[in-house]
Amino acid sequence: MEKGFFVYAWDLAEEGPKSALAKIQELGANTVCLASSYHAGKFTRPRAKQKIYFPVDGTVYFEPNRQLYRSIQPKRNPVLDQYDFFRDWPKYNKDLRLKAWTVCTHNSPQGLEHPELCVRNAFGDPYIYNLCPANDEVQHYVRALCQDLASIESVECITLETPGYLPFWHGYHHEFGFVPLDFQAQALLALCFSVDTKRKAISFGVNADKLQEWVVRRLNQFFASGVYPKDSMAMHWFLADLIQEPDLMAYLRAQEQIVSELIKSVRDVLPKHVRLNLIPTVQRPTAGCWVEGTGLTKLSELFDGVDSCAYQNGADEIFMDSWDVRRRVGDEVPLSFILRPAPPDLDSKAQLLSAVEQLKTLQPCGISFYNYGFLPEPNLLWAQEAFALLD
Repeated sequence: MEKGFFVYAWDLAEEGPKSALAKIQELGANTVCLASSYHAGKFTRPRAKQKIYFPVDGTVYFEPNRQLYRSIQPKRNPVLDQYDFFRDWPKYNKDLRLKAWTVCTHNSPQGLEHPELCVRNAFGDPYIYNLCPANDEVQHYVRALCQDLASIESVECITLETPGYLPFWHGYHHEFGFVPLDFQAQALLALCFSVDTKRKAISFGVNADKLQEWVVRRLNQFFASGVYPKDSMAMHWFLADLIQEPDLMAYLRAQEQIVSELIKSVRDVLPKHVRLNLIPTVQRPTAGCWVEGTGLTKLSELFDGVDSCAYQNGADEIFMDSWDVRRRVGDEVPLSFILRPAPPDLDSKAQLLSAVEQLKTLQPCGISFYNYGFLPEPNLLWAQEAFALLD
């Protein structure tokens, strides 16, 4: 049974890698899922000297082999001036297994540098935080990242996050507007009409130009209307659109096919001894991953395992979401769950232990906790007790 912590390099660097990894092991973990490529954030670290941390956006945390890359060159994180935890892993701990947690197409600095490679909405506006997974250069970059990591002897598994399209409501810095965007509006704004996505959708038999015109009309009606329904109503409007507009459903399936083909191309270049896992989404609920082109049923066939973010409120909702993930991927797919053992998800140790006991009934291959550096000391001890339930 995999028992893991998701970890950032900057936490290991400040705490001292040997002592931090020894503590993780003492808490009962046998695996570290270490961020190898990551985005920006504003992170509160209750146990650290520097309480509020801003990582450099869109950088990698291993020394890249630049010969593997083409127009998109990885940007080094400054932590590498002190530590390359991936290439030097055995120096710091010989017992903990290493997974490379790899953010793929979510990269604002690369999007700013290469706007022609970004996702574009129906109006043609670029989403600079999302590289388009249909683009050949983006696909090469994702494959090269994974090949690079797979060449590191200590890396046993690569866990992909955001290999596809991102939801519209993303959490971008100062994301703001005076128009309440309901479920339907966000779903339509999330559709990618870049040249590359449209070209591939057309090759799959979808009338992409007609659909784009329809989406523009729908959204212009919405922006001019002053009608702002609750999501419970807007969700049914979107379901009605799926029935009314066959090309809408076909386009969503085309985006899923694009992401599937990218993932297959990654799997094909990796050595067989390196596992490839998927984080389908960090959105709630997990079934909403269709927005990202990471449908659970289809993509589970391409991966060696699924690492599902069980980010719900309370043990019961965590179990219900996870139960749905299990039934969609099937009983044979190795499935692990990622929990956040702290509010707002789990506000007590009893809630955490209840969640773990319920998840055990779904036959997981592992349970991990996000995130080592974010958790207060008492919550780390909750995790220790939860790990003990897995023995």
